[in-house]
Amino acid sequence: MRNMVKTGVVGAIAALLVASVAIAADQDQGQRRGQRMGGPGGRGMLPAVMQDLSDEQRAQVRAIMQEGRQGEQGPPADAKLRRELEAELLADVPNEQKIDDLKQQILAAQAEGLSRHIDVQKRIAQVLTAEQRAKARAGLAEGPQGRGRRGGMR
Repeated sequence: MRNMVKTGVVGAIAALLVASVAIAADQDQGQRRGQRMGGPGGRGMLPAVMQDLSDEQRAQVRAIMQEGRQGEQGPPADAKLRRELEAELLADVPNEQKIDDLKQQILAAQAEGLSRHIDVQKRIAQVLTAEQRAKARAGLAEGPQGRGRRGGMR
């Protein structure tokens, strides 16, 4: 009976690990798409108005995005923490305190990334005219339909 319970617990943990790896890989892909397209998953304000930017606005937006990318070389900050969390989940006796600490560190890293993204988007929004901002809002309201299968521009 104990062996069945242990086997069930190990199976559940393995299933969680596989699911978390798949989710993390999908999120990482979305973040990489977002870096090119102006936001997480490519759903930022920029795709809706990119063709309407003047040459001066394009140069300003490129400079803002370049500044935003500085210091983001390599994998996302939370990738190493996620691997540590997955390793701890697979430990013979997982340390609940360490799991909670890693979870908090991952959340903090994600919050920092979101704050950087918001700062960049706010700066880009200031470059746009009122009409361009209105068009970007309309594009966001209409959602991913009509912009390709995964929500990004093709």
